Amino acid sequence: MGVRLSEGSLEIIMNGGDVKEPIMQILGSKKIVGNSTTDRYRLLVSDGRHSHSFAMLATQLNQKLIDGELSDHTVVKIDRFITSVLNNSGRGEKRVMIIMDVTVIAAGSELGMKIGNPQPWQEGGSSAAPTTPAPAAPRSTPAPRSTPNVSVNSMNSTQLSSQTVHPIAALSPYQNRWVIKARIMNKTDIRTWSNARGEGKLFSLDLCDESGEIRATAFKDQCDAFYDRIEIDKVYYISRCTLKTANKQYSSLKNDYEMTFTNETVVEECLDIASVPSVQYNFIAINEVGIKDPESIIDVIGICKSTSEVTELIARASGRQVKKREITLVDQSATAVSLTLWGNQAETFDGTQQPVIAIRGARVTEFSGAKSLSTLSSTVIKINPDMPEAHKLRGWFDNGGDKVETVNMSARTGGGGGMGSSEWITFGDAEEKQLGSAEKGDYYNVLGVMTYVNSDNAIYKACPQEQCNKKLIDQENGLYRCEKCNREFPNYKYRIIMSGSVSDHTGQQWVTVFNDTAEAILGRKSDEIGLAFEKDKIAYTAMFKDVTFKTFVFKIRTKLENFGEEARLKSTVMNAQPVDYKDANARLIKQITSATGIQVN
Repeated sequence: MGVRLSEGSLEIIMNGGDVKEPIMQILGSKKIVGNSTTDRYRLLVSDGRHSHSFAMLATQLNQKLIDGELSDHTVVKIDRFITSVLNNSGRGEKRVMIIMDVTVIAAGSELGMKIGNPQPWQEGGSSAAPTTPAPAAPRSTPAPRSTPNVSVNSMNSTQLSSQTVHPIAALSPYQNRWVIKARIMNKTDIRTWSNARGEGKLFSLDLCDESGEIRATAFKDQCDAFYDRIEIDKVYYISRCTLKTANKQYSSLKNDYEMTFTNETVVEECLDIASVPSVQYNFIAINEVGIKDPESIIDVIGICKSTSEVTELIARASGRQVKKREITLVDQSATAVSLTLWGNQAETFDGTQQPVIAIRGARVTEFSGAKSLSTLSSTVIKINPDMPEAHKLRGWFDNGGDKVETVNMSARTGGGGGMGSSEWITFGDAEEKQLGSAEKGDYYNVLGVMTYVNSDNAIYKACPQEQCNKKLIDQENGLYRCEKCNREFPNYKYRIIMSGSVSDHTGQQWVTVFNDTAEAILGRKSDEIGLAFEKDKIAYTAMFKDVTFKTFVFKIRTKLENFGEEARLKSTVMNAQPVDYKDANARLIKQITSATGIQVN
């Protein structure tokens, strides 16, 4: 196979020049040993005249190497690369080529040999022009801007724009002199803390350039100095931060390191923003959320079909009051998913115009088999973004998509036996389909009658804390103890947990009903029922008898569980709604027509 390499291109690149799409051969690869959680690889590349072992493969290309696509002797066209000057372990500076994208010209398995007789490139070696140079152009210096940089921190400030820019992917704690040019993808709210060592405040930034992304955090004085002056989606030169290993508990960015602002940090706004990419997304369809593992970090785009009011709760970890809002997203897959917004995002979000929302870095959560999404401090949210995916989604929704019946992913199990949230089945259907046998249980809706309700032990005294429903222990001294909170209280709240039987024309099912759903079925609040239990047992019993033989649309979660040596279904009523008989009749007519082929008017 006649393959010609771009002879002399390595010499030009290593001397700071630029070569457009050089063709080189891979002669070897080596995994970089370190504490990194993401594998990095070095390549030995050759242009036929020189070879160079300081070529680093961008992490997004790792799979090509692992799959054998970039095996030894493979010839590639390097579509995109950047160079960086690094400190070579105290032996001076060394230029490194970071390969960002490649196209395979000839597979190594086909060639099976080294092309030419390349000699190792020596830093500072001869720079004489090669006899057959590859097309090249000098690396251009940054063009003067019409508007000067705005320095965010004037202390020890230099014109960062005149210095060599390092790619984010090349940063490491072993460097102390670097400048990056990065776009602000996200900026968190200011958060405060207080512990035994003192108190303070901080905020974080998520940055990106064409090579990768990284998080930066500013504490205390740096928090005051930089927060109001750094804006999302703008581009800045940044230098003189410290680098350390990233704490993956708090960041989902694809970088093993993170930056911390110091008293020496310098930030200058850059108005030449075209060369720095905007936020990059890897969208998945909403119907794919159900197959993602809990805690996965994903990107989605959808229409905000509905939104709830802001609610407040107490965070378990910090004990502080936080605000949240639930919004429902839909897309062309005819699937809906719930997204939880927190803090300032929850308070300021406006979904009245049903905007398109692009989310980068949402966390998949699972509760009782239902999948939902939640934002993190690193999550990037764009409202009505100017991108093809958003325009396509808007067109679909405005031209009939808003009337498409959707399946709510957050109200169904991720297992294969789950039923769509709008479908009604019978207990006979549920038995035939063996619902409940899946590992995570199954959900289904049934039109049924409450044929029995057990009022015994249906009410209990619970911990008064908002997020704790643990049954209290009566200390018999006027105080009640919560083992979960490890506290004693002079007061309590009533909670309901009742059991009973639901029947339809095909069978019946014993069920458990918890507080909120029980209140909906009984038509009374738990406080009222608890007071009747204490003061008037006859009235208390009558409250439960009143709902016997009433009909509801029940949403039931069922799962096969072991009780001793016996396996039996445990079914919980997740929701109960009064029957809309117009809707029920329409469903019945549809079933008759489907079963008989006879059109019923």
